[in-house]
Amino acid sequence: MKANKRFSENGQASVLLAIAFIVLLAFTALAIDGGMVYSNRRHAQNASDASSLAGGSAAALYLENHYVMYGDWSCSDGRVIAAQNNNPAGAKAVAIARAGSNDYAIDTDVTDKNGVSTECVDNADNGSWIDKYLDIKTLITTDTQTAFAHFVYSGPLRNTVEAVTRVRPRTPLAFGNAIVALGLDCADGGIEFDGTSDANVTGGGIFSNSCIDGSGNIDVNVFGGYDISCVLPDCYTQHGGSGSINPTPEEDTGIPIPPSAYAVPQPDCNGLPNYGNYNKDGTLEAGRYSQVKITNGDHTMEPGLYCVTGDFEINGGTLSGTSVTIYILTGNFHTSGNATTSITAPPARSCGSPCTAKRAVPGVLVYLAEGNTNEATLLGTGDSEFLGLVYVPDGTIEAGGSSSQLAEIHAQLVGKDIKIHGTTSVVINFDDQLNYQLPAALELFK
Repeated sequence: MKANKRFSENGQASVLLAIAFIVLLAFTALAIDGGMVYSNRRHAQNASDASSLAGGSAAALYLENHYVMYGDWSCSDGRVIAAQNNNPAGAKAVAIARAGSNDYAIDTDVTDKNGVSTECVDNADNGSWIDKYLDIKTLITTDTQTAFAHFVYSGPLRNTVEAVTRVRPRTPLAFGNAIVALGLDCADGGIEFDGTSDANVTGGGIFSNSCIDGSGNIDVNVFGGYDISCVLPDCYTQHGGSGSINPTPEEDTGIPIPPSAYAVPQPDCNGLPNYGNYNKDGTLEAGRYSQVKITNGDHTMEPGLYCVTGDFEINGGTLSGTSVTIYILTGNFHTSGNATTSITAPPARSCGSPCTAKRAVPGVLVYLAEGNTNEATLLGTGDSEFLGLVYVPDGTIEAGGSSSQLAEIHAQLVGKDIKIHGTTSVVINFDDQLNYQLPAALELFK
């Protein structure tokens, strides 16, 4: 029997086909135009990153070339202002040029979200240190030309991306503190003051990632408005005696100094001449040694890097040397109160041949290698002198003793554990221009 065809059913297939076509068009638009939007966004983000980094690099180079340091950083300093605005070498000009090379036109007006801006900060208090930096921010806005989306959406498909590069000036290790304990556990790190001596510090503060302990009759004084502080709650303890620590340590600063703020590159000992053991009178040449032991006589160190597998001991006599770095892989560094030791690190800047040909590290005097848990002991007569960074990231630094008065130490002491003790007066006169410095650095912050 033949079915009767209803008039109302005419054209239903066409409606379904039209709906299916619209749905298919929407998914096609989503797939094709969505991919185009994402691709354009990634391209714009890459360009924004490159532009911001280029501006940051220009600012860092300008700060380096004009000797801008953490210690004298000021947002009103003409050099800091020029690092941002100078044309054609300032951050803004270089960022604009780099964006242009990637086919994006930006300027110094960011109200239209196509531009570059800078911000200077000179007092960001992180509790444990004051941060100082420049931020170079770039904004890029793009509209994507669509193939299908305009059939279902009339507005622009717009992307706005941003990038921020943070630039920090040349900075002394550990933000310029003169005595720094890196250990995070009070039982296996921190700073200890004991005995009957005086410890006077100028040019920098005292900081511990864990605890500070005082005992006996020792008087500790930090001059020049610098702080004494430690990270943990109740981290300062005075164990009796008549001694004092001034100013009173600030406790519970909360944040340890980050490893990037005390990272020192390991020296390169490969290929240096090997001289074996040294236990005679005369002159030491830069190179590799199994051990160095000095008991009497006069000895001179030639400028350069000294890589010592075992101990470096000065138990008597006289040792002098300029522009030297002593790198101890597995042993101890020990100077006696019976010896006169006068050794200085290479200049922190413009080191020259001692650092290029002879591989010494600018501003670094004594370096116990990472993983070396031994000690660096600084004793000596009143004529002794130590100038430069003493760096013992996994071991102990001891200064003081009972044999005689130790002369001024123009050094920065950075170790896992620091001990100032005995009856010897210790004067630490820290000058960030003479010790190791972290060069101006940048990071893609956002």
